[in-house]
Amino acid sequence: MSAFSESRRTEVVVRAGQRCEYCHLPTRGQVATFPIDHVRPKAVGGTTDTANLALTCPHCNAHKWSDTDGGDPNTGRPARYFHPRQDRWEEHFRWSADGSAEIVGLTPVGRATVIGLRMNDADMVALRRLLAEVGLFPDVLA
Repeated sequence: MSAFSESRRTEVVVRAGQRCEYCHLPTRGQVATFPIDHVRPKAVGGTTDTANLALTCPHCNAHKWSDTDGGDPNTGRPARYFHPRQDRWEEHFRWSADGSAEIVGLTPVGRATVIGLRMNDADMVALRRLLAEVGLFPDVLA
């Protein structure tokens, strides 16, 4: 049983464009149900308001867990993770120019999120490439 009503879940899924709000993996073509993430975890005062909820793929959700920040690999300094309700994806990330389907962090926030959520694990990159090749994830190779 889900912690969210079907109407709340539908609202979050539609707002997310039916894709993970962190790595942009589409729900289409996936076997697993995408969980709803508390961007600011309940354990540290996060609410269940839609402003604090994000659709996540199982991979990003498992690696984010209750974390809200990590480290910027370029500077070694702490950096918060990407916040789908407050940040614009395009300001913090881009797709690799070489067509490898990797996500490139452009800012400390982006880099910390890519590393912390392990967005470029080999299996995830391979999945994004496969989905792009069959037309389910055109953003990756654009």
